[in-house]
Amino acid sequence: MKRLKFLETKRTPRYSLRKFSVGVASVLLGVTIFGINFTNHSVKAATTESVDNSSANSRLQQTSAAVLTTAEQTNTQQATSATETVQQTSASNNTTANNSKEAATTPQSSPETQGSADTDINSSAAKLAATVDQNNTNTQKATSATEKVRQGSASKNATANNSTEAATTSQSAPKTQSSADTDIRSLDIRSLTAISAARLAAKNLLAMPDTDGNAAGTPGTVTGTDRNAAVTVDKDNINKQLAKENQKLANEHNLSSSDNYSSNIYKGKDGKYYKIVTIYGNDYVYHAADIQANGTAFGQYATKAEDTKNNINISKEDLGNGKTRWTVVFFPHKGLQNVGSNLSGLSSAKFGIALTNDYQIVGDVDMDITTDPNQTFVAHTFKDNSNRSTDITVSNPSPEVKFSFNPNTDVDPNTGLINSKTMPAYNNQYLQGPYYFNTDAYAGRRNLWQTYFEDGVEYNNAYDENIPYLGGNHDFHLNNFEIKNKTGVDGAKQGNKIIYDTLGYRLNSKNANPNGVFSSDNFNQAMEFKSQGVTDQSQFSSYKISFTTQHTDSHEVELTTGPKNQQFSGIAANIYSFQNKYYNMFSRLYGEQRALNPAGVVKQANEVVSGWGPAKEAMGQIKQDYLNNAQINVLWNKILNNITDHDAVNNIITEGNSLNDAMKNLGNSIGQYDPDGSFADHKVDTTKASDRYKYANPDKQEAYDNATEVTKALINKDTGTYADQATVEKLTEAENKAWNELKVVLANKITPKV
Repeated sequence: MKRLKFLETKRTPRYSLRKFSVGVASVLLGVTIFGINFTNHSVKAATTESVDNSSANSRLQQTSAAVLTTAEQTNTQQATSATETVQQTSASNNTTANNSKEAATTPQSSPETQGSADTDINSSAAKLAATVDQNNTNTQKATSATEKVRQGSASKNATANNSTEAATTSQSAPKTQSSADTDIRSLDIRSLTAISAARLAAKNLLAMPDTDGNAAGTPGTVTGTDRNAAVTVDKDNINKQLAKENQKLANEHNLSSSDNYSSNIYKGKDGKYYKIVTIYGNDYVYHAADIQANGTAFGQYATKAEDTKNNINISKEDLGNGKTRWTVVFFPHKGLQNVGSNLSGLSSAKFGIALTNDYQIVGDVDMDITTDPNQTFVAHTFKDNSNRSTDITVSNPSPEVKFSFNPNTDVDPNTGLINSKTMPAYNNQYLQGPYYFNTDAYAGRRNLWQTYFEDGVEYNNAYDENIPYLGGNHDFHLNNFEIKNKTGVDGAKQGNKIIYDTLGYRLNSKNANPNGVFSSDNFNQAMEFKSQGVTDQSQFSSYKISFTTQHTDSHEVELTTGPKNQQFSGIAANIYSFQNKYYNMFSRLYGEQRALNPAGVVKQANEVVSGWGPAKEAMGQIKQDYLNNAQINVLWNKILNNITDHDAVNNIITEGNSLNDAMKNLGNSIGQYDPDGSFADHKVDTTKASDRYKYANPDKQEAYDNATEVTKALINKDTGTYADQATVEKLTEAENKAWNELKVVLANKITPKV
């Protein structure tokens, strides 16, 4: 299936705030540097975060700055407000800094009133002794009884305490592009912001106003009580505030968090929670899915959804930014057992997991096997590179055995056989022929379909029909399975075939289930396993499989739909075993499904979330040509959270349009948006090719480079961080000042004679 190319960065968290502790002040890009005005842009009280610094990269090492590391630094921020008021006006700031004498430090910029950018950009890097926090704890608390959008003034207090018993560290950052002529969309925010945050802070490029939200009346628009955009960062310098709340709601309501702020989770009009993905202005509504489907072979007609749950246990933990840790336990009672039935040991029982293509496995897949040590069983073991098995009796099975494999390094790319030191395919007493298939190549597609979906038996590997599957046939017959849920499957009912076999149609030009529900073509990877045991000496074991995935919202919305708009995203865990004269065929689909009404029509966001329609209309009144996506996201949440307050919404619209104009001016400070050539001499390539740059003093060159890197990072549409209007204007002023101060120094131009 051809994938549409969205402009998002796949599996890369977006709008991240880069955190560096430099000198005596902890510097947040988009907060101290960008002066981000997160005065409760969205909803809940700020959370408490413990963060560690990640290293910056090698380019910082190339500067002449002496970089030191503080042993510990704790920054506790608390804010309490009964009524928060907003106005863009002057603020008074009080700053206290306490520093121990054990290390020489250069005080960094303290908060000051807006409109001031007269920090000395010319201070040389040689004078810098920057402290980089390695153990920084940032605690933010905010309580608000009444939050409204008004005009007012602000007073600010800031206290910084830094211990400076330090050891020297080295920091590095990848080289970044320095030309505005380069496509700004392609710039790497990680390199740009990492360099710019540390270098600009160290050089006191800007003295920003207090924007951490801990001062009463911080300029900005106060929002409602459903979402919080206050500043919190993790050890990788990723903005975690909206993402942190997104993660919390994902865990509470069994949904997946956004990988790049393209989705949010909302409480619907019906009291249930929904995830709404917005791509190019289109909204897609999803809710949690836990679906049971069982086979229709002899003896299966009487099984129920509860029997499936009794044999397959699934849980997941959302790790934030689209990452999920899945745990699937097959045979949790150490054997097959339907509700109210006796426990049966395993006899070559097949079990596996297929994933839809909006999830990709990150790192290793872990398997933990727990076995009844008092139950002997027969194992079919295989010598290296042999398909002939030798039966052995395992008389003293280990109570616990651990295996793992990496899909990228431990799988035969042709046959799909998993074979490594950590999960051997041969001489394995607990597994027969472990396989991992993906749909990248024809053999993988064919293997995945004929083992997982086809309602038939295939003994030979699709890569080479002369090679049998190790351990015999691997088949799950998912095309045969029918939904057992009485309710809860949108666009389907109990008894419908669970699979709409589009993958089979693609491979065989025929669809085995034209009236099925969820498309088989959406499953692009599957891991498949087989137990040991025979009828009279079966294996009493439980298999727990754990792995981490990265989810991408834009891939989810493009998943193939069923004949009635049905769409499923997540994993399908399956069991197939014929033993004791009965078939055991269970499937559990766990994840998300597209929200449909009873007629099978997709639900619109405005049908689900209160105020969505008016908020979209209001957002349409904000010009967004020059705003980055992080700024658009913040403005959207502010509008949605204040949609019942007409004056507040009008203020946010005005704020957004002014910010758009400010971002245009910032871009033009490096000649980015210049159709008539008015700013042609400000283009970075042009500037760096000029004598005024080439023969300027090094500190002036560095000041210009620093300012330009921050500018390019911020105007990046896809990866730029949030910054308010005051911050953008200050950065524009700094960029222009740095450009204007580039002057030819005659001594630099004259080449001494040798």
